Amino acid sequence: MCKIAANMDSGRKPPLRRILAIDDDPVSLAVATVLLEAEGCTVLQASGGEQALALLDNSPQAEPPDCVIADLRMPSLAGPELAARLRVHAPHAFLFAMSATPPPHVEGYDAVLKKPLAPEALRAAIARVDQPPQSRGSESSSSPGASEDLDTAIFDRLQSSMSAAGLGEVVLAFFQDTRARLALMRSADPATVQREAHTVKGGAGMVGAIRVSTTASAVEAGIDNSGDRMRKLDELEVALRRVEVILKERLKI
Repeated sequence: MCKIAANMDSGRKPPLRRILAIDDDPVSLAVATVLLEAEGCTVLQASGGEQALALLDNSPQAEPPDCVIADLRMPSLAGPELAARLRVHAPHAFLFAMSATPPPHVEGYDAVLKKPLAPEALRAAIARVDQPPQSRGSESSSSPGASEDLDTAIFDRLQSSMSAAGLGEVVLAFFQDTRARLALMRSADPATVQREAHTVKGGAGMVGAIRVSTTASAVEAGIDNSGDRMRKLDELEVALRRVEVILKERLKI
């Protein structure tokens, strides 16, 4: 039995066994998958809304997902439009949106969860789905154990869920992906900079790189002056170097 639904009343829906996770950021998707698999769930992955719908079309009718977790901001199909189409393909599934800066409610979703995804937050959200709307809420509190550069609670949860080699691969992939996006942002138009910063923010949040995430969030919000934008990207690069030293020391890589 998947632990996520272990505390649900017997009169509610059956325990969750299959979860469809949708995120265009490969680091965020990998981390969410690891955390959910550590809870005993089978996780299906999709890198976007269109791929998720294609996966559902091709899935055996006897094995639809019990729960769908989708990043709120993705290129093309996302948000309420994605929720409406997911309701057609998986009418009995719980639908949850994920966001590093979650709004109280998004049309079409049962709840909104804060990235990085915490299984305990998912359990609490599921427990509230059948309650009256006024008593529902999103999980938006920050994790305990946060420092300026690394949220140790998030990182420790990852470390307890993955092998040292696997976590090392995720962290190195995060550094590589973030550096590539940072290089792109230095020469891209403002709209592209904001999209790339959103992805960096999500990936950083999933590994607990708190300063990287907050700096990327500032870039995502939009900076009209090109000089100010470049200075903020410099700040982002410094934050990345700082957390890289910390994580490589912790992992001995």
